[in-house]
Formats: sequence, C-alpha cells, structure tokens
Amino acid sequence: MSVPAALVTAAVEATEEHHELPLDNWVYPVIAASAFFVLFLLTYAFRNVSNKH
Repeated sequence: MSVPAALVTAAVEATEEHHELPLDNWVYPVIAASAFFVLFLLTYAFRNVSNKH
C-alpha cells in the first residue's frame, strides 16, 4: 500500500466516525439567547451611571 492510499484510507475511516451532541439541537440557541439576555440586563443596569457624576 502506498502512502497516498494509506492517507485516503485513514481519511475515509476518520469521516465515518459520528459523534452525538451532548444536548438537543434546540438547547444551544436557548443557551445563547439566555447569555445575551443576561449581558443585556448587565448593560441595562449601568445605563445611567455616566450622568450621575
């Protein structure tokens, strides 16, 4: 077996592996939206700080 053939064989075997995600697909956007909402609340809490000084 030549080197290119071995590389192709290794690449084909590597692409056949299938990894399941640890969570359902709908959970990831919920996590992202929650993180952005928390950052929004943090920003909103300090909205008027510059006007007080």
